[in-house]
Parts: sequence; C-alpha cells; structure tokens
Amino acid sequence: MDSVVGITTVSIQQYGFFQQEVDGVGSGVVVDSNGYILTNAHVINNGDAKNIKVLFNNGDEKEAEVLWYDSLLDLAIVKVDANGLPVAKLGDSDDLIIGETVVAIGNPLGLEFQSTVTSGIISGLHRSITVDNNLIEDLIQTDASINPGNSGGPLLNSKGEVIGINTAKITSGEGLGFAIPINTVKPVIEQIVKTGEYKTVYIGISGMEVELYERQLGVDLIADKGIVIIQVANNSPAERAGIMAGDVITKIDDKEIEAMSLLKKALLNYKQGDKATLTILRNGVERTVEIEFTAVK
Repeated sequence: MDSVVGITTVSIQQYGFFQQEVDGVGSGVVVDSNGYILTNAHVINNGDAKNIKVLFNNGDEKEAEVLWYDSLLDLAIVKVDANGLPVAKLGDSDDLIIGETVVAIGNPLGLEFQSTVTSGIISGLHRSITVDNNLIEDLIQTDASINPGNSGGPLLNSKGEVIGINTAKITSGEGLGFAIPINTVKPVIEQIVKTGEYKTVYIGISGMEVELYERQLGVDLIADKGIVIIQVANNSPAERAGIMAGDVITKIDDKEIEAMSLLKKALLNYKQGDKATLTILRNGVERTVEIEFTAVK
C-alpha cells in the first residue's frame, strides 16, 4: 500500500471565450525507488496538466514532472525528486486466468478516501472498450470496485504483484472495471529508468480500424479487421517497405492487429534497427512485407 500514491493536477478548460482552472485527482504506483511513478495518461490530462503533485501514504507531498505519456494506451510515467521509495513488485499479466482474485488500491472519490482497497475477481480478459472515441483493447475486466479517482492505481493479484493499471469503469453497469495489463508498459519502464526518456520505433503511417473506416465512409471492405492505411509518410520505414495507402495491416509478426492501440502496444517491444514482418491485405490478396525500424521518436 505504501507504493500507491495520490496524484493531484490543475488543468485549464476552455469554455467559449473563458478559461477556468479545473482540479483533478487520480492514483499512481511507484515502479522505481528513485521517484518513477506509473499512472494513466488521462490523470495528467494527456500531458496538458500543470501543478502535478504526488501525495505519499506517509503524508509527504512532492511536485512531479511528466517523462512520458501515450494517450492511445492511456499510460504515463511521472517523476518526483526522491529516492529510497517503496516499490511495487510487478507481476506477469500474461499468466492471468478468469476467476482469479484481484485487489484494487487507489483514491476512489478523491484524497479523502486515499488508499482505499477493494477486492474482486478477474471477470474477463482481452476486453475492448471505447473511451472518448478512443478504442482501447486487450484490457483486464474486473468486478473489483473502481471509481474515477482509482485511475492510475494498481490492480494486484493475490501475491500483491501489480498485474494491471486501473483505467476505466463502465458507468451504466455495476462491477465493470477495466485495467491495462502491466506487461504492456514494462519495456517503457525499463528504458525510462535506464535513460530518463522513452523513444518508440514508428512505422510512418496514419490509419484507422477497418470497422470505423467502413462506418465513416459507408463502404464494405474485404477485410474483416485490421488497420486501413490512410497515408504513408515520405521516407518512412513504411514507404521503404513498399506499404501503400489502402493496404490493410492485419498482423505484425505473430500478433494480430485490430486497432491502432494494439499496433502502438506491439511497437513497444521493438528497438531501433529491429525488423518485423507485416501481414497486409492489398486488393483482397494477403501478402507479407519486411519492415526495418530505422527511426524512433
């Protein structure tokens, strides 16, 4: 419990011609003793929040800076000037089974209820939800009580290991909470702790999910799922691999790609100079192309 923190922010909201400061509150978890804290991107208003402060279980409060965030994955890492902090042990989210006991820790309705513990089970795996028009996939579903201030806090297994980061609750139903698997962000944590920053490889495309593309354009593609490529950047790894607008990416190596968030997640596991095999559909014909990740950003 000592490794779980409260995070408060101030954001500027625009109301017509007027601006107003809005306070926010969420949770986070210490992943390295030298002040590195994992939370949700939306807790820090996707990088736009100011006056980010971290409140520890012993009452200490420290200012934090944002080192990395990704709105599509809804994850962020902030850092405070501290050392010797209690660190949460990270588990293996690939080993989870439905029915397994889990515990959520966070600040469900603000700091008045800081470090509230709720328990439940894993109700489902590989779930997909849409939050603010952003499709988030491969989530852990739990019936452990999760409320807005829990965002960014850990979901723990029965050994007390972090297996997910709580991200959302379906407000129209009870016992429907979701967490991002911890294995998603392990490569990011490792690189940031080592170098102080994280840079990801990129393909050099813009695209959208097949279903969304069909709905918006009123067309019916041969592909049932995947990413429709809208544009390919000049001199990008995608262009050099021969990928063209209109292609549909269905796999990267052996991982099926059904949403942009899944593609983003898959790219976290590659480093500059690595190569991968993309499976694409072009004019209804499946083919594979090799891409080399020559650049990071």
